[in-house]
Amino acid sequence: MTFHIQAIDVGYLNLQGAANAFLIEGPSGFALVESGTAATWPALVNQLELCGVHPTQIMDLLLTHIHLDHAGAAGHFAAGDSRVWVHSFGVVHLVDPTKLLASSRRVHGEMYERFYGDLWPIPESQALAVVDGQGISAVGLEFHAIETPGHARHHHAWLLEHADQRHIFVGDALGIAVPNSDFISIPTPPPEFDPLAWKQSLRRLRDAAPTHLWLTHGGLQSSNTADALRFIDRVQARLQEECDFLQMRATKIMVSGARESSAYEHALLSAIQEYKNWLHPKAADAGVSAQHMYQFLGDYFLRMNLQGALRHASTRA
Repeated sequence: MTFHIQAIDVGYLNLQGAANAFLIEGPSGFALVESGTAATWPALVNQLELCGVHPTQIMDLLLTHIHLDHAGAAGHFAAGDSRVWVHSFGVVHLVDPTKLLASSRRVHGEMYERFYGDLWPIPESQALAVVDGQGISAVGLEFHAIETPGHARHHHAWLLEHADQRHIFVGDALGIAVPNSDFISIPTPPPEFDPLAWKQSLRRLRDAAPTHLWLTHGGLQSSNTADALRFIDRVQARLQEECDFLQMRATKIMVSGARESSAYEHALLSAIQEYKNWLHPKAADAGVSAQHMYQFLGDYFLRMNLQGALRHASTRA
């Protein structure tokens, strides 16, 4: 059994290094892990064709979860007869994406039309549900799903084994490796951010003893088990400090007043500034440039993370 993996930059947010899809050539054809957004579809098609692959040659599309930067173009591939493999919780939202798109519009606001776009509905016969530990056969290869909630409830990492290699496509379970730096950013969007579940997911990834970690936001981060485990440990440390900070600010915002009141909005804006003052020096010390700070860790990202923490805090109140 032989295969080849190639990371493809999809041009998410019009930024180099912001998100990847992973083209896998197996014994019987081509598969893809992640699809990018509907807005990045033209860029992805171009990159696939530079690899000598037409989108209709993608036999299987494996999604880590249904957030639109990972699954937004899944319907485009289904229109070309690709099978789409996804967490069982996500199937209904691919078949009828109405609620998913409404939620995404709320989260992303004015950025939605420019950077995301609408997911096309996928026929039920092509949206294939996967549960934890399940193995699937795709293009002559065997992939296994590892349930990894925390960033989202409907999240799987995909394990592909060959000889002494254990490749894991981790989606957002290991955060975002900001390009040209040593900084790991932790995305905590609403509505399903769950820090306890995320910490348990990191333990599951560690127990899987990966050699190769493929981050949707960051590309290949290791090529041996020792480096992979060190990277997971770094994510665990970043997750802990991020959660500690966000929990304190979420509590402060919640006691400020009714949601959408002027006091609440003022508290949220103050928290965003506090978050920036705390996070940006850490990122700069890890080599994040001023440009990448604005692009990857700007106010939009900080607000989204705080809203995810607020949503989690409100469900536990």
